Amino acid sequence: MRNRERINFHKFLSISTNFHKFPQISINFHKFLSISTNFYQFPLISILTLLCLLSCSRHEIEVELDPEDEFKIAKQAFKEENYGRAIEGFKQIVFRHPGSKWAEESQYRLAQSSFFKEDYQQAEMEYEFFIKAYPRSRFLDDASFELALCYFKDSYPYYLDPSFIERALHEFQSFIKKYPHSKWLPKAKEYEQKCVDKLIRKELETAKLYIKTGKLESAILYLEDIQDKYPENSYSKEVSRLLKECEKSSP
Repeated sequence: MRNRERINFHKFLSISTNFHKFPQISINFHKFLSISTNFYQFPLISILTLLCLLSCSRHEIEVELDPEDEFKIAKQAFKEENYGRAIEGFKQIVFRHPGSKWAEESQYRLAQSSFFKEDYQQAEMEYEFFIKAYPRSRFLDDASFELALCYFKDSYPYYLDPSFIERALHEFQSFIKKYPHSKWLPKAKEYEQKCVDKLIRKELETAKLYIKTGKLESAILYLEDIQDKYPENSYSKEVSRLLKECEKSSP
């Protein structure tokens, strides 16, 4: 009887070679093979050992969820502000099910998740892709406003490279023209002014520096340039006052 059990068990081992198709299982099964040689006299114990290894494995077989279920899980994570998990879920849908009815919102929420994580550069790329891929989306004005906001939040202090704040200003101005009836219009105008003020401040501080060093003609050029480029701004009174003082003191 024991010989028969040994023969049957070795048949089982020979059949198991098909497990190479499942790498997660194969790893654990080879562990089992190394252990099982010491248990050839106890085939039942060996089989139980195999089952235990498989059930306790950290690398279980991945089950691909239905896109609707994956979307629900990702959306719930998004609502709970678990943006890392939300990003994983939305990416699965975007890459595995790009033609599904959940792909559009998944791409938008993917961009939003990066935005709320304050990963603005990644969010910019996700928003830009969304706007190009879904030009008729119901989320289009939201995405356009949030893209401009990304550039604003990702911009440097006023005394450093102004390229991002200039891009933000361009995006807000484009948004205002394109979506005159959007719910975001008041906010867009507010941020447009913030962008202008940030750009003005750099020129204004430069003008003040010239005034301190007695280079009034250079200061006047900067102040006049501010008035020409940005006729309406939060610094208009200060700019006018400094310009008058410079013109009075200038020889």
